[in-house]
Amino acid sequence: MNKTPYALDFLWHQIELIRNNVRKPKYKELLNKIFENKEMVELFEKAKDRKGRNYQNGILERTASVGSLAMCLYDNYPTVDIDLILTGVILAGFRDALGRPFFYKYVKEYPEVAEILYKKSRKKPKVEYFLFDEIFKIDERLFNSIKRKEDRDGSSF
Repeated sequence: MNKTPYALDFLWHQIELIRNNVRKPKYKELLNKIFENKEMVELFEKAKDRKGRNYQNGILERTASVGSLAMCLYDNYPTVDIDLILTGVILAGFRDALGRPFFYKYVKEYPEVAEILYKKSRKKPKVEYFLFDEIFKIDERLFNSIKRKEDRDGSSF
């Protein structure tokens, strides 16, 4: 497969839903700065996800998927800082598309965001870090399980 089987409009709609659920002004401001940079957005949209969705638009697809999983958390755990998790999910896609060292300069002034995105920066354990890491693992397991089943059955998305 050379690119995502999903319509880009659908994936961008998911990203916008995730982004619109971020309520904290400082995170909204950070996301707005990132999304204003058209070159970065284009790289994000086209990038492959080397961990599973190793095809064009793979990171966009993964971000939409992980963000949708993350939004399900808030209904059951309202004390979790969902704004931090959702911001982290979106920015993880940009980080992976642009390169970890290069992207750090955009988040270093937001220590809690830098900590969620860069494990080595984490000073103490937080439930949000655990959830952030686990949501990505759940998505990866689901994606790989579905992919293996399709490979066995000869079907596709």
